[in-house]
Amino acid sequence: MWSHIVEKFERYPSQITVAREFLRLGISVKNGKAYCGNIELVPTKIADAIGVDRKVVIMAIQNIESDEKLKKVFASLKPVANIAEVARILGFGVLEVYAESYKVGIVAGISGILAREGISIRYILGEDPELSVESKLTIVTDTKIPGRFVDELLAIDGVQKIVIS
Repeated sequence: MWSHIVEKFERYPSQITVAREFLRLGISVKNGKAYCGNIELVPTKIADAIGVDRKVVIMAIQNIESDEKLKKVFASLKPVANIAEVARILGFGVLEVYAESYKVGIVAGISGILAREGISIRYILGEDPELSVESKLTIVTDTKIPGRFVDELLAIDGVQKIVIS
């Protein structure tokens, strides 16, 4: 999918920035407008937040809608809340896993360790490495995760770094 977007916008790097942010944040495109859920977003405010001119946002939306595949993809996007910070405030456990995203079994390995220890998972969010600086998996649990699991979690194939809070 990302290669199709890059190809479509190869002559317009600022528009790639807009498309990447739309994907990362779940901003949909319908009928020439951008939406967060059912809330219409103003191109000027989007441009300010992303650091581009509002005309770049408008042109990116037009380019997305001119391509049938991209039009379907972007029309189907939904925003997803990252509740990691809220979870910390509420006293839940937060596990951030930095890993090689193409490796198979990372989520299974981590969830297996947590299940074995009776730690319930409330929320999982995986960030796409093509849209984020780092490939990161965020897991919110009912209880704090004991530090004694760090070595076992790091032993899972593909896991590079663990942050427990």
